[in-house]
Amino acid sequence: NADAVTSTFGPASDSAYISGNEYVYGANGSSSYANAWGNQYGTYFAGASGDGVFNSFGRFHRTLNLSNNNGYNTDYSLNFFIYYGSMSADSNGVSGTGWGSYDLSIKLNGTDTLYSSMARIHSDGTLQTSGTQLDGATQSGNNYYWNGTHVMLNLGTLADGESLSIDFDLVSTPFGDFGFSNSCNGGYGEYGGDDGYGGEGRDEAAAAFVESGYGGCTGSVYVGLGDPGDFAENGQQSPTLNITSSRSNQVPLPGTLALLSLGFAALGFTRKTLKR
Repeated sequence: NADAVTSTFGPASDSAYISGNEYVYGANGSSSYANAWGNQYGTYFAGASGDGVFNSFGRFHRTLNLSNNNGYNTDYSLNFFIYYGSMSADSNGVSGTGWGSYDLSIKLNGTDTLYSSMARIHSDGTLQTSGTQLDGATQSGNNYYWNGTHVMLNLGTLADGESLSIDFDLVSTPFGDFGFSNSCNGGYGEYGGDDGYGGEGRDEAAAAFVESGYGGCTGSVYVGLGDPGDFAENGQQSPTLNITSSRSNQVPLPGTLALLSLGFAALGFTRKTLKR
């Protein structure tokens, strides 16, 4: 088990980037990995993977607090970008089953759901979805992937002096209960390894079990949503999250309120891996 870790920071902090990750390896050849990171401008990622028998998740959570100090009633909208991502669940020809899922929700004041999107792909190719499906969402066998998605949400009207909170929560979860075999089918390999997504006719992570004496190949699952690469050094090019506002009589206010002007924002990560 990995202890849950929560970190918080905001515009007043010196830190512009924070991350957490955890690997767990089992004596039977099973393994799991979870990772989450983000920065104060909004860029984020949550991903996890596993081989054999595992249950893990990577979680990104951001809380944004907004107060109306304009001196009059103001209408607010939240504009945000959901990054591209993918999931795969591959038995690699062994017995057992597994699945990968993402669950994204945005809530107002901790209770009212403004936006939700969920998808789960099983190793047998079964796909489950709920909420809003992301742009370009495509299934190919036991793989599922999507494009970047721009979303604008109406936050309603705040009277002068009123405030609200927005919770952005993303959980990526892989689960596996696979058997082991002495032969390996082609597969993607362990995410983040020297060979990236593996290949050349075998599952690199599973094949490593043979080389290490664990006795065979096994199934694997990967889930990742967010920007897994680099972001602009100043973090402010095409911000992931921003707020726009206008007077309630529809007379527009100039400009956009970037996240840095909204007061303290909390950013946290928890990641956990469980081994059976």
